[in-house]
Amino acid sequence: MKKLLSLLVVLLLVSSLAAQEKENCFTVAVGKRATQDGSVLLAHNEDDPGDYLLNLRRIPSRTLEESDEPFLEKGPLAGRTTLQEVLWFEVPEIDFADSFVNEKGVVVVSNACPSREDREDVTDGGVGYLLRRLVIERARSSREAAETAGKLIEAFGYTSSGRTYTFADKNEAWILAVVKGRRWVAQRVPDDGVVVVPNHYVHREVNLEDKANFMGSPDLISYARERGWYDPDRDGAFDFSRAYGQPSPKDFSVNTLRRWRGVSLITGKSWDEKGSFPFSVKPGKPLKIEDLTSLLRDHYEGTNYDESDGYKRGNPNTTAQRTICTASTKYALVAHLREDLPEGTGSLLWLAPGRPDSAFFLPVWFGAPLPEGVGVGGEGTANSYEELLKQHFDGSEILRERHTLAWALQRRWERYLDKAYGERILPFRGLAGEWEGALMRLRSDVEKASWDLCKKDPPAARFLLGIFMEGILQSWQTKMEGLLTREE
Repeated sequence: MKKLLSLLVVLLLVSSLAAQEKENCFTVAVGKRATQDGSVLLAHNEDDPGDYLLNLRRIPSRTLEESDEPFLEKGPLAGRTTLQEVLWFEVPEIDFADSFVNEKGVVVVSNACPSREDREDVTDGGVGYLLRRLVIERARSSREAAETAGKLIEAFGYTSSGRTYTFADKNEAWILAVVKGRRWVAQRVPDDGVVVVPNHYVHREVNLEDKANFMGSPDLISYARERGWYDPDRDGAFDFSRAYGQPSPKDFSVNTLRRWRGVSLITGKSWDEKGSFPFSVKPGKPLKIEDLTSLLRDHYEGTNYDESDGYKRGNPNTTAQRTICTASTKYALVAHLREDLPEGTGSLLWLAPGRPDSAFFLPVWFGAPLPEGVGVGGEGTANSYEELLKQHFDGSEILRERHTLAWALQRRWERYLDKAYGERILPFRGLAGEWEGALMRLRSDVEKASWDLCKKDPPAARFLLGIFMEGILQSWQTKMEGLLTREE
């Protein structure tokens, strides 16, 4: 136990420093009455500097002993030792870059959002990197996930400057903003609304009396007044983002433009990029998966902020204005969360295993066995927390097997496209559209067969989905190798 706690303290200190980076990740959460098919949609670009590959792992459901988990002895997790099965979208050696989905269909992604808090306030080393996994292995809904995260923050204190977590399930989504220390707020995404999250806080007015739509620290406003960040006479109504966010001269180019672009494309309306944005907006039309995959690939094409001028001036991923898709995007996903599908097998995530403008989105069902080549140390790993942390932050064990990952092909393809981006991206975009369209059509037939089989034989239904996923991966590898052989 002491050994694990010491390891955690070191890792959390490192994470606290690294999390100051403001230029990573982009998220869109869509309520179920704002989508074409009544599903909840969650889209995310995971952006991190460095040459890293995505690693997929499955951690089975299990029962922990107290010696395995430092937060079991006291606090909100005391005695909660039964953990759910989770699928882990991991970027080895990077803190705060992981996404998860659990067997109840709850998904979590996150965005760095620096706060102005400069005081340390933690107990037992605090909680940071581990927060999302502590929550996702236990939560049965996105609301419960936000509640549990908030209790952990209040009990132990948050170690990094600030962050926004998005939790989603088949019924609803919650956006949780946390500030260094013990302050946090969570707000429900309206069923008919869409929330766009760059790397600054998006919460505005907060009403903690509205239990259906808000939750948060009871001293959220009084603490801001104490620190001089909020004065009712000066500021009027309390605005969380204005009170707790870290002001930055770079915010327009790295955050505001991405939010402006996302809101503009979603609503189909013109917005003042230098104005203020509400917490959520209503879409101009019901959204579907393709709308979100297109948004995650965006570089401000056709606007005054397209510094590549339609790719004539080079690669849009490396311009001064930070775009939604960028050179540091390690993977992208769109979670398709639906009410009418079997629990444990129905959650579907469309995954781009690299920069989304240069990748195909591939279907990954939670319940299907992971095909060989998508992860190291992955399918059914029953390691202890200490072993998993060591593997993640040391990275050597995973990196030794890096060449076996199918996603290495994706990285080669990105390098090929970048040598002549303007000439090569449009033909690839057409190819990706055709391939993804075919997968979308095929997906519904395969799901119907699997769900019908699930009523009689759930393991057989999982096996069927696994065969389909394996076939897609093999087809993708063949296509990518063919393209590279022909073009390189």
